[in-house]
Amino acid sequence: MSLELELLEQTDTTIFFIWTNTGSTYRVARAGKLLYQGNDNSFKDEGLEPGELYIYTIEKLNLENKVIARFKLQTGTENHLDDFINRLQQITVSTIVSDSKTALAWGSIDGIASFDVYRNGILRATTEKNQFTDLHAEKDEAYTYWIHGKRPLEKSEETMRSEKSLLATFFGLVNRRSSQEKAAMEEFWIIKRIASREELLTEHPTQKNLIGHPEWQLRYLTFLSEKFMPNPSPLSLNRFFKGDDRSFDPAAQDYRTLVDLHVCFNEDGASVDLSKDVGTTIAYNWRKKFRKADVASSAGIELKEVKEDDHKVAISLKHSVGNPLIASPDIDYQITANFYRIGVYDIIGIHDQAPNHEVYLKSHNNSDWSQIHKAEDKGLSWMAGPIASQYWRISNFE
Repeated sequence: MSLELELLEQTDTTIFFIWTNTGSTYRVARAGKLLYQGNDNSFKDEGLEPGELYIYTIEKLNLENKVIARFKLQTGTENHLDDFINRLQQITVSTIVSDSKTALAWGSIDGIASFDVYRNGILRATTEKNQFTDLHAEKDEAYTYWIHGKRPLEKSEETMRSEKSLLATFFGLVNRRSSQEKAAMEEFWIIKRIASREELLTEHPTQKNLIGHPEWQLRYLTFLSEKFMPNPSPLSLNRFFKGDDRSFDPAAQDYRTLVDLHVCFNEDGASVDLSKDVGTTIAYNWRKKFRKADVASSAGIELKEVKEDDHKVAISLKHSVGNPLIASPDIDYQITANFYRIGVYDIIGIHDQAPNHEVYLKSHNNSDWSQIHKAEDKGLSWMAGPIASQYWRISNFE
């Protein structure tokens, strides 16, 4: 009989799970620390921190106390202590890796009827449940999973949601680049990067517990893909704005805003550095002749909070940059992220659906930029307050 997880439950401070009862002796460890050994096929971990990530190894032992089967569980506690606008900050995302399969489970989000699940960009399933089991993944391959859901804006956790929903619906009715449905529909993306099961289930998977000084660089750019962008206000003398005339590219020199975040663990703790830049805004008349140019202030790009302990750095970044030439909505987004000394990260974001947003990550063992999120511009009008936002979250189990 194979060793598999059968039940998983979480609260703000506890994690409880049951596994297959094979009539054997079992061993449960968290982050390399032995928590339990015995014949019960369940375990409850108590006194945990809200909103924290934990990794468990559950092993089946033979009569000689040798491991004959194991599975690994990456999960977390819930977090209902704060009134988050972004629902993805409250739910848990769990990954179960066993010899036979990879399974994903995520907390419920009110108003989402079904989720599309992609593996390496290919649609694998549409499910009404908050879970997906992959029985066809190769054991020696790493995979990235995308979980995508939508819900009406009226189901949002934000205040004034009913009023915003009505305004968004009206916006979609009058905006030629939109629709009533799209303007009033929030999008959610959950991304999970998972190493091969073969690597994760080895006795000492890549010595993760010994990683002492991981390092990450996160780059967030916003940009306009067109060469010229029409002003949503037809009466303005600034009829067009210069776009960045490009596609998604981490090394691009043209952008609306650029934020670089550097997180590095060291012997004494960790350091967090932020650099930021704002591109020049150029306006043209109706003949596309130059009118004026200016650079917006970067004061609205703030590293709001940094919390550090011996195993984790938590950051909160807020971005709000306007158009220096006209009164218009700001480019708004927020990021919260946890970076762990064992080489794991959990990054959560929310942004308007304009302009283009692109986010990249480098790690201590990969010198190339890896794209972790992108969203295509739906038109400058989508920066207006009543329009539905996009939510995203990415974490790894590597």
